[in-house]
Amino acid sequence: MRLRAALLFVFTVVGLAVITSPADPAWACSCAWSPAEQDEHAELIVVGRVTEVTDTSVRLAIESVEKGDADRTAPLKLRVGRSEASCGYEFRTGLRYRVNARDGATGLCTGVAELAFMPPTTSPASPAASAVPAEPVAMRPAAESSGSSSWIAAGAGLTVLAAAAVAVAVWRRGRRS
Repeated sequence: MRLRAALLFVFTVVGLAVITSPADPAWACSCAWSPAEQDEHAELIVVGRVTEVTDTSVRLAIESVEKGDADRTAPLKLRVGRSEASCGYEFRTGLRYRVNARDGATGLCTGVAELAFMPPTTSPASPAASAVPAEPVAMRPAAESSGSSSWIAAGAGLTVLAAAAVAVAVWRRGRRS
């Protein structure tokens, strides 16, 4: 009888801990390369402003070429998926990016970084303005919901209550015998 009560207690505690613990978000896209490895594997790395976004491609006005061969005077068109869940990237027209490309395509795993705003140069005879290194936008972690700690507290509280209920039930059975 005590073995049955002990097993009930263990399964109750473990079950409540599993049920009440919040799950981490799951992403369909999982990139294996670090940013340094993305740069190493890229055939082309450019900094540019997005001029057009479609469901399957992005067009950039190139400001500078960091790696590879690209014509700075012609827009660069790259294949890209719109969904970040499938390792694409949601580019926004008018914003500046540092973009890595391989085989004419880009995306999260290839390497994309939104850059800080820099007004376009007013004088085409000013090469010093385009030589200024692009500063990446500070990446902020996604805001965690303030409820995540309350989930943990609620789970711990329920676990303690369940343990107390099982302990009382075992104690009562022991008194009856």
